[in-house]
Amino acid sequence: MKLEEKDNVIFSFSAQHKPVAELSPGEILVVETADSFNGQVHESGQSLGEIDWNRVTPATGPFYINGAEPGDALEIEILEVKTAQQGVCVLAPETGMPANVNSPEAKIYGLAASSIVLAEGLSVPVQPMVGVIGVAPPEGEISNRLPGSHGGKLWAKEIKPGAKVCLPVFHKGALLALGDIQLLLGDGAISGSGIGTSAEVRFRVEVIKGLELAGPRIATEAGTYFLASAPSLAEAMETACRAGVDYISETTGLSFAEAYMAAGAVGQLGFCQAVSSPYIIKFYVPRLLKVLQGE
Repeated sequence: MKLEEKDNVIFSFSAQHKPVAELSPGEILVVETADSFNGQVHESGQSLGEIDWNRVTPATGPFYINGAEPGDALEIEILEVKTAQQGVCVLAPETGMPANVNSPEAKIYGLAASSIVLAEGLSVPVQPMVGVIGVAPPEGEISNRLPGSHGGKLWAKEIKPGAKVCLPVFHKGALLALGDIQLLLGDGAISGSGIGTSAEVRFRVEVIKGLELAGPRIATEAGTYFLASAPSLAEAMETACRAGVDYISETTGLSFAEAYMAAGAVGQLGFCQAVSSPYIIKFYVPRLLKVLQGE
C-alpha cells in the first residue's frame, strides 16, 4: 500500500500533466486530499475576496496506471474515506437555486463524533463521498470544476466506500486523479455547494481491457448509476438514460425496445448537479435485472 500526499495536486485534467506516481492494477493507494478551497477558508464569515478561485477544487495526482490503454476502462474501488474534523461551505454570489439568494458567505462546520454540527442542537450524520475523480480527457485541458466523459467534478453522492467508479481511458496510463471530498452533499447541490473537507482516501484500481465506455458509471451493491453531463438538462437526461437502456440490453439480452420498457419500469432518474450548466444527471438501474441472466 502506498501513500500520496496532498501537496501533489492539479486543478485541471490533461494528458500534459506529469504523473506523480505509478500504480499497478490491484494495488492499494492512500491519497491525502485538500479541501474544496485548498485550505483558503480559515474561519466563518471570511471574505470571499480572499479566495483565489483558480486554486479551488484541487485533486491529488495524477497517477499513471500501468497497463491502461485507450479503449480500456478503469475501475476504481473506493475502500475508505477518513475525513478531517471540520468542513467548509461557501455560498458564492448568484449561484444555486433559488437564484435570488445573493449573500456571499463562508462557514466552517465542526464535527461531533460522526455527525456534522449545523447549529447548536442540530447535527446530521456525515456521508463522506468523492466529489472529483477523473482521467485525462480525449484532448485539451478541462478544469476540475467541470464534468465530462472523462469524469471530473461528478458530485454523485454514490461515490463513497463500497462503490466502484468506472471511467473510460483516453491516453496510455489514464492519468487518474481525485479529490474534493464532501462530508455532505444533497442531490442536485441546490446551493451550489456541499460541505467539503480534507481527507485520506484509500482505493484500488483495476484495468478492464476493451471496455469502451461513453462516460462515467458507478457500480454499487444495489445497482449501477450512469452519469452524463451536458449544457442542457434535456441532453444530459437523454444521454444518461440511453446509457442505462443500452446497458440493460447488453447485459440481459433484451432487445432495445424491451430494455427501454424495463428501464421505464424500474430505472430511477436523478440529479447530481442541477443548478447551472453543465448539468449532471444520473440514471440508476437496479441489480435485480441481473436475474434475467440466471444469477
